[in-house]
Amino acid sequence: MWFEDVPLNQKVTLGSYTFTQENIIAFGKRYDPQPFHVDVETAKHSIYGGLIASGWHTAAVWMKLMLAHRSARIAAGQEKTQDNYVSPGVRELRWLKPVRPGTTLTYTNESVTKREWKTRPEFGLVEGINEARDEAGELYYSFINRVLIAKKPNLT
Repeated sequence: MWFEDVPLNQKVTLGSYTFTQENIIAFGKRYDPQPFHVDVETAKHSIYGGLIASGWHTAAVWMKLMLAHRSARIAAGQEKTQDNYVSPGVRELRWLKPVRPGTTLTYTNESVTKREWKTRPEFGLVEGINEARDEAGELYYSFINRVLIAKKPNLT
């Protein structure tokens, strides 16, 4: 997909993920070993009153689901493989509610802005709103992703 081909204002569901006590603790032990992510008993006495997932766990799930969604589009012939994506970072990363065991979050992405990138005119910047909501629609996680995508080659 080229910069010019990116549609705006179309929310895409990337998929859902259920956080379990087991996967919260496993992720926490490996990447974010704070007591309220790795120890049920200690977590009960924390400000959270129980075990919660690491915010980085919620972020890693978004990345996994985004890549799976893109791979499925490529496999279905809806998108071609291109190595022309570069991210200059994210904005407004927010963890709004603690994610507890048993919570299922559904992740979405919606490209909302396309801009020229002056220092690299062969690329355009796409920004998207990304969210994770529970089954009741409560917002738990959000951020704005930023990605530089190559423009179509000028064949003239």
